[in-house]
Amino acid sequence: MALIALPSIGKKAVPPLTLAYLATLLEQRRHIVRIYDLALEPGASLAEVLPLLRSFRPQVVVVAGESADLLVAVAEVLRADASATVVSAVMSRSGLDASRVCPGVLRRILAQTRSEPGTTGAPLGLDQLPFPARHLLSLERYPLRAVGGELQTTLLIGAGGAEGEPTVFRAPLQIVAELRSVAQEFGIRHFLIPNVPITEDREWLQEWLARLAEADLGISWEAIAQPRRLDGDLVALMARAGCEALRFQIDAAQVFESTAAREQVRQAVAQARQHGIFSRGDVTLVPPYESIPYLVDVAATFGLDDVRFDVAQEEAVSAGFDEVELRELARQIYNQGRDRQRFINRFGPALGNLIWRLRGPRGPAPQQFDDEGLTA
Repeated sequence: MALIALPSIGKKAVPPLTLAYLATLLEQRRHIVRIYDLALEPGASLAEVLPLLRSFRPQVVVVAGESADLLVAVAEVLRADASATVVSAVMSRSGLDASRVCPGVLRRILAQTRSEPGTTGAPLGLDQLPFPARHLLSLERYPLRAVGGELQTTLLIGAGGAEGEPTVFRAPLQIVAELRSVAQEFGIRHFLIPNVPITEDREWLQEWLARLAEADLGISWEAIAQPRRLDGDLVALMARAGCEALRFQIDAAQVFESTAAREQVRQAVAQARQHGIFSRGDVTLVPPYESIPYLVDVAATFGLDDVRFDVAQEEAVSAGFDEVELRELARQIYNQGRDRQRFINRFGPALGNLIWRLRGPRGPAPQQFDDEGLTA
């Protein structure tokens, strides 16, 4: 079985966990499986993968990706070239849809190979999924690095239900067992928990953190957290369980309009720093983009260790803006605002602002901004 993961346009390449879960389900049925991730070769074309497939001579080729149109085009090329049966499947890389998607794709594959006719394709529970087949992935080639620069890989802890329904989390002991397995088998000791905020279910989180601390695996992890659901005791427990970084997803417009929301972010960042936890901010910029200078200037006061600005390409284009230029503008304003905030923190608002103005803002193009960090 050859499993091909198509790249996700405009997104960072991460291991295709959903496909890796499917690979494990196939290996459990004694199929020989290989995964070809086209996201690792951004300049490569499908034509460069075809010789590898001819050499492997798979019985079934599964092509998976997030774009239905791209899947159709690639499947047509594969069917024209190979004698193998081609199965296309819409699936994410995150693993969030693994329990729902994998059984149905597995049923289609087994039907093509005329094996296990009783397989229904019914969804699996999260805790019924086996560990993903990471041994079929080149984990070191993905651009995932922890705070100190060491190799990091992704981990699935839960999946979202239907719209409006809460996240369903995996059993804490199962997650700990997977962390132990990956650390022992691959020597990876840094993990990224994307997509699902770990703070959605406090009772589950406290149990997982307690189990993780007891296991003493010598691993570290980074996860998304909701500032309003953090407190000093919970952050301290996170630190004891190996948390090295927290990500805060910030809607710039919402935070700008709410004094309480801004204070929650500042407090969460301060609590993380108190326990030696790195803080990252993912700031989402939305129209009207003319307000970016104000929104970004507020974000610069949070004291985050790192920040990334996200602009939806389609929204930017429809508003007549270039997303790359918007990100660059936001970064310049942020750097100047953070520079000013350092003086304010040290000398107070009045004296800090005065010193900053006399000193002059630092940045790649300071002449483009006035003394409030706004476009001139």
